[in-house]
Amino acid sequence: MPAAWRFGRMLVPMSTDIAQALKDLANAKALLASATRRLAHSGLTAGQAAYFALLTEDMAQELTRTQVHAAAALRTTGAHKLDQKSFQAITDLGPDPTIEEIEAVKGSTITGRTHFKDAKGLMTGWLDIPRSTATARLVQADCLLGGVDEAGEPTEPWLPELAAQFEDPSIDPRLVASVAMKLHSVRKDLGEGKAAEAKKQQLQAESAAFLRSEPKSARKHINDLVARSRDR
Repeated sequence: MPAAWRFGRMLVPMSTDIAQALKDLANAKALLASATRRLAHSGLTAGQAAYFALLTEDMAQELTRTQVHAAAALRTTGAHKLDQKSFQAITDLGPDPTIEEIEAVKGSTITGRTHFKDAKGLMTGWLDIPRSTATARLVQADCLLGGVDEAGEPTEPWLPELAAQFEDPSIDPRLVASVAMKLHSVRKDLGEGKAAEAKKQQLQAESAAFLRSEPKSARKHINDLVARSRDR
């Protein structure tokens, strides 16, 4: 049996595939904690310490992608509408759930007054994420993954070229996410209509070029680009 079925243009994963992916995340957290405890009390050589640091930064990069995808998932699924029983069941899964336990936690949503107003409220009120961080992740999701319109329909990423770079394993996603925030900050300065779209596309193309060719100095160059766009 295939791991996923094609529904329209979307590839919809099977329930077991999703549960396995969540189980993998839980296992990864446990492995990371275990490795950190052992390395913190061991006689690392200089070379091993350098490799420890390199692996840690590589994982931090990947976690940036994961955090933005998680924020987008909360919003697109309407997770803030889950009832209290569902939140308790999710919490009760603990750090080492079975595949069957994960599959069983589908969650039930309510149609009336919800405990959390929206995805941002869920992130700050249940996950204890600072409000500014929650806001940033949702903006990054809009720019790099796509959002949801007022009718609840999915929208394309606001910055499609940067969206491709965000998923590119050879490019630091933290840098891409930071640049997306910078470009998003000037959206009102770009104006409206075709002229605004053209300005945005030019900013995006030039930013993407710096990310590819000069990643270490990209922030400075892109800050200059943004400053000039505000002066026009």
